[in-house]
Amino acid sequence: MNYLKQIFLFIISFPVLSRIWGKITKLESPSLLIQEAIRIYASHYGIDMKNFEGELDDYDSLCAFFTRKLDPSARPLKNDENSFLSPCDGVVSVLENIHADVATQVKGKNYLVSDLVKKELPFEKGFWLATIYLSPRDYHRFHVPVDSTVAAHIHTGWRLFPVNSFGLNNIDRLFIRNERVVAKFKAENFTYFYTAVGATFVGSIKMNFAEKFSDEWVKNDVKYSQNDELGMFEMGSTIVLLIPEEAVERPMVAQGEKVGVGEPLFQLKKS
Repeated sequence: MNYLKQIFLFIISFPVLSRIWGKITKLESPSLLIQEAIRIYASHYGIDMKNFEGELDDYDSLCAFFTRKLDPSARPLKNDENSFLSPCDGVVSVLENIHADVATQVKGKNYLVSDLVKKELPFEKGFWLATIYLSPRDYHRFHVPVDSTVAAHIHTGWRLFPVNSFGLNNIDRLFIRNERVVAKFKAENFTYFYTAVGATFVGSIKMNFAEKFSDEWVKNDVKYSQNDELGMFEMGSTIVLLIPEEAVERPMVAQGEKVGVGEPLFQLKKS
């Protein structure tokens, strides 16, 4: 049975399939069929539009609906200079304090953090790692957790395995193998890493600071304020955050907890 699962996951992980799906989700005609698909999707995942801009009929494609914006009057994002905020809606699937180059994918499966972020880091000093899973029903845009500057980024990985429990439990080193964009941010007193991990049928990862990506580290100097929009997934996926332990007073969420964009993840130490 595990063998058959792995064959299935191997087949659907080829990016070409997700790219094709991405093109399908951008179709705007036949409009009646597209509108019905959006209604079915919203009904299946129980999506409540009260926090989002417009109504179902206002969206011309599945992709436009996947990447719908929050209505700031219904769900304003509040800044908090003492907190490192959640960059997205989702579930905190992993929250751990690490002092070695290893992180938990799921129980019984680990991966090297240096492979994830493509950097050798002083792990002995300690880091907090938070993995947030965005389901297909979640808000698919992601934001900046604290006033900071994108100093550099890299695009890496070439597979697109599903990042739900089925994929995580059956594919070793999934986050390392999947397509992802890693951004190195510099906040006032610390540097952190922000990794947007792609998944099966995610049409693409968009970052507002770069139109094109490179498989080598590229320097940037783009400043963001807390809660600014950073980018979006064209469907659900995962964000992995790596924050120095020395910057964190305490976590403000628990592993397994549902979080919303703009809610505190960590209380920061006062400078």
